[in-house]
Amino acid sequence: MSRRVAVGVCALIALVLGVGGARAEDTATRDAKKHYAKGDKLFALGKFDQALVEFEAAYEAKPLPKLLFNIGQAHRNLDHYDQAIFAFRKYLREVPDADNREAVEKLIDDLEGRQAEAEERERQRQADLDRERERELARQRAARGGDKPIYTRWWFWGGIAAVAGAGAGGYFLLRDDGLPSTDLGNVVFD
Repeated sequence: MSRRVAVGVCALIALVLGVGGARAEDTATRDAKKHYAKGDKLFALGKFDQALVEFEAAYEAKPLPKLLFNIGQAHRNLDHYDQAIFAFRKYLREVPDADNREAVEKLIDDLEGRQAEAEERERQRQADLDRERERELARQRAARGGDKPIYTRWWFWGGIAAVAGAGAGGYFLLRDDGLPSTDLGNVVFD
């Protein structure tokens, strides 16, 4: 009799664990469906950032590979090229026989092209900013007098002339040659 009880208890435990596992699976599926439905509505309204949050929550609740396609679409519409490409490639790896494989591959190609164009625009924008900064620095240098050597500035030569003039004037005023001599002679009064 104890053997029958043990088998019965084991069967009961297996049944409870099986039902508990099914319940957990059902909860995950329900959560995923709820987030997916909400994300789908937000996506249809063009609220891609909010739809992305819901699609990712659905994937976290139950990682169904087909949700990766929706995540990729949300990233694509937000111009998150790297994330969209990543999600689409992961989708194709997990669903190798996807019905929309060719369309997804075209989306990846399109995204890679758009990403390259965006990177080129960014490089061009950065180069334009660098040129503008250089022009602004040149304008500031010109306003300050630039990087001209000191001897090319007017005030340097004005200072040289003033010092030379003062030196020459001081020399002539302070030199003591005595009285000037004349042909008539010098008369000295004592």
